[in-house]
Amino acid sequence: MTGCLYCIDNDIIKKLATFELFEETIKLFEAAPTEIRVLATAKYKFRGDLAKLEKGRLRQPEAKLVNYKRTIELAETLPQIDQARVDSELLEQLCTFEGIDAGEAVLTTYVSQVLQKDEAGEAFILTGDKRYLKALAEVALPELQALFKNRFWCLEQLILRDICEYGFEAVRDKIVPVRDCDKACRAVFGSGDRATEKNVIVAIAGYIETLRAETGDLLHEYAG
Repeated sequence: MTGCLYCIDNDIIKKLATFELFEETIKLFEAAPTEIRVLATAKYKFRGDLAKLEKGRLRQPEAKLVNYKRTIELAETLPQIDQARVDSELLEQLCTFEGIDAGEAVLTTYVSQVLQKDEAGEAFILTGDKRYLKALAEVALPELQALFKNRFWCLEQLILRDICEYGFEAVRDKIVPVRDCDKACRAVFGSGDRATEKNVIVAIAGYIETLRAETGDLLHEYAG
């Protein structure tokens, strides 16, 4: 998958940084840092969340587990998508759909532009937001649906790919201490160090197939 662009949403940056699996996961795509894109607003979002956490104003218990230092570092140093350079008409249209926030609309618009350029190679979006995928699947824009067929990787697919490449125990031991930062991981790795490879893979596969059924052709075909 060389020569591709991988656009990563805020949730994936935060989760993979907290799991200490960001570099390992990106390595599996054979992607250079120059082939990664994050939202230009991501660093401000994460800095704001950290400031709220330090002041005791971020009430979600899982926020205490997030590795904000690494998350912010990634958001600051990776190549960024400038909202001013994306198609404003499509961006505004996507923002009207419930379930698609402003950042997700920017990602979607940016990748659609990349895919439509004659000289473009490939582009994918890595997202941890299932609500976004479900909402995008309902968008009544046939050209957009065709363009984004198999263009999305969800968090569970990335974790499954990490397990297949690096081994179950190596991945489990990174996720288990901070599993409560993600609802699905809390369930999948609920047994902690006693979680077995068979049970975890079956559970992850179940999440992927459920999401696939809810989002049409958007998810990448990878299934382990």
